[in-house]
Amino acid sequence: MGMLARYIAVSEDELNRLIDLGDEPIVDEIDALEEKNPTLDLDKMWDGLHFILTGVSASEPLEGDPLSDAVVGVHVIDDETFIAATGHNELEEIIRALSSIDRAQLKSEFSPSRLNEEDIYPNIWLSEDSEALFSELTQSLDQLLHFYQQCRKDGSHVLVTIY
Repeated sequence: MGMLARYIAVSEDELNRLIDLGDEPIVDEIDALEEKNPTLDLDKMWDGLHFILTGVSASEPLEGDPLSDAVVGVHVIDDETFIAATGHNELEEIIRALSSIDRAQLKSEFSPSRLNEEDIYPNIWLSEDSEALFSELTQSLDQLLHFYQQCRKDGSHVLVTIY
């Protein structure tokens, strides 16, 4: 199945409840939130998206970088089953950074062979059409931006899960 990234809009109470669980398993709690809350599924494109936005794998997030934060979240809740959160008050900077991406420059710099060399997840970069891959990545970028804009409008926080 692979590692999938999901973004879930959560309220203050829902986020605090997850944080308060501490070492208790929280995956069941997250599954319940996914069923009832607005959710974005980037499937396996999260690491490729992080790489084209930042130049590094999501396994090495850039602290304080809004483009990195957009993909992996700001505050890590659980390292093992990667779970992080981004507060509502942090969304504006992320939205601004995502909105200012120069698509033409992204396209000119897009290199599936470089993603392959850097071992960016998933290992599909040389097996598929370059145009189709770039299109899928920019579609993921658009979906992520729209999701963050909707969360800002709704006053939600964002929970990021990658497992």
